[in-house]
Amino acid sequence: MGDAALQGYTAFTAEDAIEAGRRLLRSGPARVKEVCARASLGQTVVENDAQLVAVIEQQDPRVLADFGIVIEENLVDPETYSVGSLSVAGLEISYVGDQRETTDHKNRAVYGGSRLRSVRGGLDRLTHLGLDAEAVEAIRCAAVFDDAARRAYPSMVLTRRNYDVIAGRDSRGQRRVGVLEQSWRVGGATGAEIAALEAFARSPELTSVSTATVEVYGIAETPQDAVIYFKGTDPVVGPMTKYATRTA
Repeated sequence: MGDAALQGYTAFTAEDAIEAGRRLLRSGPARVKEVCARASLGQTVVENDAQLVAVIEQQDPRVLADFGIVIEENLVDPETYSVGSLSVAGLEISYVGDQRETTDHKNRAVYGGSRLRSVRGGLDRLTHLGLDAEAVEAIRCAAVFDDAARRAYPSMVLTRRNYDVIAGRDSRGQRRVGVLEQSWRVGGATGAEIAALEAFARSPELTSVSTATVEVYGIAETPQDAVIYFKGTDPVVGPMTKYATRTA
């Protein structure tokens, strides 16, 4: 994997998680991430041994044994890129974009949607978009991770391959870019991906398209051309509006 992912560990016992965290703390703050959490929740930055132990001791040992917990180096001033590919009904597209944060009903910073630029073909086609250096590096990291995953699981059929790639400053103040995780299922950016697929399917001459998904914690007005995926009261998080739209 090389430098395509952040330095970190996955542990399945409290003892191993604490040891992993201590190794990372030698270089600076570490981020503890609950594997089953979503929407940017379930994450805690620890700066010393006492904080690390306190967070790990709060974890359910059975959940740790079944799913594990991630401890990785922490980056500040982060920006998260979405990089991925889809292959549906003979049409292959790839995309790069960024994610936005919003505030949920408990005033927590959570995932608020993705803005994507999509092209026909594989990840290598994204380099023709004239992107800035950091976005190009995010694509490179995703491609390295994607290649490693496909070599590790050669028989797996993946119609959606999505990677969250973070860029930020490490404890030494250096800018770092690395893959956070893969998503091979329906995810937050799926609405924008479908909008891109539909645009390419309708217009054979189209070479690139920009689309977006938006998640609002509340009942919000939507653009006239938006495809609304949900607008109502979720029994867990409360009132929400989720939609996708083509932006260019």
